[in-house]
Amino acid sequence: MNDHGSALNPTIPGQQAAVAAVKTIGSNLEVETVQDESVDKTTNSNNNKKFSMIALDLDGTLLQSNHRMADVQAEYLRRLYLEDGIRICIATGRAPHSVYEHVQQLALPDPVPVVCSNGARGFLLSFHYDGNDNNNNLQRLQEIFYTPVDRHVVETTIQLAKKMGYCVQYYLEDVVYANPIDDEHRQLLKVYESITDCQIQEVKDDFASLIASGGLPSKMLVRFRDNGLQEAFRAFSDAFCSTETPLATIIQGFIPRADWFLEILHPGVNKGNGLRTMCEELTISLDEVVAMGDGTNDIEFLSMAGWGVAMKNAQPSLKKVADATMEWTNDEHGVIKTIEKLRKEGRLLVSK
Repeated sequence: MNDHGSALNPTIPGQQAAVAAVKTIGSNLEVETVQDESVDKTTNSNNNKKFSMIALDLDGTLLQSNHRMADVQAEYLRRLYLEDGIRICIATGRAPHSVYEHVQQLALPDPVPVVCSNGARGFLLSFHYDGNDNNNNLQRLQEIFYTPVDRHVVETTIQLAKKMGYCVQYYLEDVVYANPIDDEHRQLLKVYESITDCQIQEVKDDFASLIASGGLPSKMLVRFRDNGLQEAFRAFSDAFCSTETPLATIIQGFIPRADWFLEILHPGVNKGNGLRTMCEELTISLDEVVAMGDGTNDIEFLSMAGWGVAMKNAQPSLKKVADATMEWTNDEHGVIKTIEKLRKEGRLLVSK
């Protein structure tokens, strides 16, 4: 994920209110390699910790730059669970539908904890062979938590985006809806579909029927052309973050080959809080969790875990708060190399 600059600094622990819940991240769909030396800030107390769960960001972390998981990584994580009992958790800014294929590739026998939509939604996901000759897998999902965007923020976002000529994507359950107003918007949606392997459903009523039925989204994306970045950022920040208590979290990002976007979330939503809620459900101590990530939306995520590790290709602001920065990038299988290092050091809480 790349950091493209913003009117405000990225959120860091203890300063979220001060920046009115506005954060800047690169897209969950883009990776930038930063060449520097690995750093380990682990204290003696951290060295004594043992870990029972590995929580992983997807894009820029577990996935390679082509947005695919290498077979060698999937096989290693599967063996880690089967042989050592180490839980694997996925924590991503992606929507649910673009997580399924990666969980299916892991092929774990038990449900996989998933925190998605930058912490707005959490569930346990598993796939089971249906016994038929077509080799289909049945998906089973157990919802753990869901924190939608407030209705007032939803309606204001739609109205403001329409006034400014922007396209909105509306994430409800496993479906992404959008209200493109011209062919250029439709082309941008096609690029998004090609990257995330999802199908966007176009609406003609500016989401009125969805809102009327009570279907509030886990997140919204406001998409605009490159030259609209500062104008959009200012307008939505004024609308939602100008008071002492912000009405929404706004994340600024970029989709490769497409456009800039603003992501609108509930003000209490971030990947760190999502991880905490998931661990409470699983009765796993946060001290026993290793979190790995690469973007500034991973700051709370790494800070919440017992040991937070930034990828070599991570954003500088994430490396500053991480307990350690690994010496490998996502394209060098940094995730499994770091886990294997922990295993050899005896720092995994093996249960089998």
